[in-house]
Amino acid sequence: MPLKLYLDNPEIGTKFDAARAGLPGADKDWLSALRRGAMGKFIDRGLPGPKVEEWKYTNLGFLVEFLANENFSARQVTECQAEAKALFEAAYIDNIAGPTVVFVNGHFNGGLSTCPGGAGVKFAVFSENPDVFRQGLTGSEPVSPLNELNRAMARDGYHLDVDAGVTLAQPIQIIHVATSGTEQQSQRMRAQIRLGAGAKARLIESFIGASGVRYWSHLISDVDLAKGAELAHFQFQRQGKQAIHMTEQHSIVAEKAKFSHMSLQLGAEISRTELVNSFTGENAEVELRGAYLGRGRQAHDITTRINHDQPNCQSNQLFRGVLDEGGKSAFQGKVVVAQDAQKTNADQSNKNLLLSRKAEANIKPELLIYADDVKCTHGATVGELDSDQLFYLLSRGMDEITAKSLLVEAFLAEVFDEETDEILRQKFKEKTAGWLNTGGTS
Repeated sequence: MPLKLYLDNPEIGTKFDAARAGLPGADKDWLSALRRGAMGKFIDRGLPGPKVEEWKYTNLGFLVEFLANENFSARQVTECQAEAKALFEAAYIDNIAGPTVVFVNGHFNGGLSTCPGGAGVKFAVFSENPDVFRQGLTGSEPVSPLNELNRAMARDGYHLDVDAGVTLAQPIQIIHVATSGTEQQSQRMRAQIRLGAGAKARLIESFIGASGVRYWSHLISDVDLAKGAELAHFQFQRQGKQAIHMTEQHSIVAEKAKFSHMSLQLGAEISRTELVNSFTGENAEVELRGAYLGRGRQAHDITTRINHDQPNCQSNQLFRGVLDEGGKSAFQGKVVVAQDAQKTNADQSNKNLLLSRKAEANIKPELLIYADDVKCTHGATVGELDSDQLFYLLSRGMDEITAKSLLVEAFLAEVFDEETDEILRQKFKEKTAGWLNTGGTS
């Protein structure tokens, strides 16, 4: 029989009917109707199967069983407060004096949070004020089935609105914590970030979770940058060893605005980062950078799409992957240049380093160019450590693990070295070195 495009999941509809009364905003007619409509669309389509091109490297068959056995009775935060605090402290970045927003098991934790505020800054939490999210949730554009599932059953999230001309002096830290009480639970969240004309902000988002439990962390983010606005978004992913981690971010970049995203994927058994970026004005810029490191049964999927619909815009993508024994990765990068998007400059680079013959890296770069006056490049490689470089270090007295670790750090340095924030640049490098030191290299 031919493989199906989508996988059926009939049980989730019954579970949704039983759980929706306990979801935030159940007393609001607009939100209840939106949830029912989104769930109906998800049931009609189901989970993307192996024949769906964007998901060919990440088989979601395991989610059918997960959703069938999903546990909707969330553990009380008071029962895991000590564990949550310890995980929060492990993810918190010191030496950054700024507000911190913490979510524990998919729920806002006011006790650990110091929310952003001040003149020209509006911040809201979904579970406390879902009406603020209405415009973003009711968007008319078609979305993926997993986005519909998240829309139907989201329990919490955050909304950040920065007025025109306002510059946030300190970055905002958003920390997502999953404790050991999250077995077979989903943490579905929404995020909305709006920057007015000329506004500037930095956002540091960290994900950390306990090992030994199977949970699903799923965050959908919408970013809207007005003319001349600038947003720098950093992500550190250190979920538990059995976790399922998915983030999907859609950004709209207006004239002369700049959006930069840098991520480091270290944790989770299965992780997927999806970045969709669209230009709505000229002379705008998008920069996507990231590194992913995997071993054992880990699988990392980085999927990007940049829609160059306006002329004189620039996009840069730079991703590096390191895979040890059992690790698997996929990079799917698509750039679409519209017919009227002349003077487009788009660069894409993905390189992978295999530390074992039992690792796997999949790469699918795509350039769809309908304009004639453009500069678009892409490069993709998969290779091993340079034996001559390794021999040189060994001949100078280094042990093999130290020598390999040094070469891996040098391979990844290109991703982080251009970051101007010294604290964040060093933090990326420290977490990378920590991964190498704790697991060694084959």
